[in-house]
Amino acid sequence: MPSKVSFKSFSSALLFVFITANVNAEVTYALPLSGAELQIGNMLEWSTSLELNNERFIIQRSVDGIGYEDIGRVDAAGLSDEETPYHFMDIGINDPKAYYRLKQVDDDGTASYSQTTIVHKKMENNFMVMSMSSPETVKQFEVTIDFADEGVIEYQLCSLSGEKIKEVEQSVSPGLNSLFFNLENEHEGIYKILIKMGEEEETLIIRKVMDELKSKPNVASKNDQMGG
Repeated sequence: MPSKVSFKSFSSALLFVFITANVNAEVTYALPLSGAELQIGNMLEWSTSLELNNERFIIQRSVDGIGYEDIGRVDAAGLSDEETPYHFMDIGINDPKAYYRLKQVDDDGTASYSQTTIVHKKMENNFMVMSMSSPETVKQFEVTIDFADEGVIEYQLCSLSGEKIKEVEQSVSPGLNSLFFNLENEHEGIYKILIKMGEEEETLIIRKVMDELKSKPNVASKNDQMGG
């Protein structure tokens, strides 16, 4: 005589199968995706309270809320039942409005999407630092800046305490412009560079270091050998 299976046991078995089959798609957000505008870009933040086999988050951006493009990824915790915070900085965004969402990808490639957050641009952004030479320099520091419009920029070399050492005004044109700072005659130490255009200001920290070749006796530096 076949054994009887209770409805309760059968329901429990179905629930177990359902959970097992969907274990790769389990992500619970403790804090939904949110964005905030900063001077250098948009900061995105979110957190999860539960992750099962979560491999990564792909950050996607859109300017119209319809067509999205991948702009970066953040590796996920994988398996976690504790709150896990995440963040991503979208640098160099100039659009008046930006839509963001997360594409959450599991170990097996299964993907799901988060809710969408919108960041509205409010800050003035006449220029943006695009690249710079090493912040530790013996003689010269170079920074490349992208300017939205032509105008006059003011930049200062200051001590770490804020004492002004040099101040220069320079005309710039739209697009990429390079600024050069000569520290050859300055003492070793940490300096601040203040770059200002209108009400917008950017601060960079650099360090003047010793020329190790010149500091060694009986050793000529490359510049000395070239007559420079």
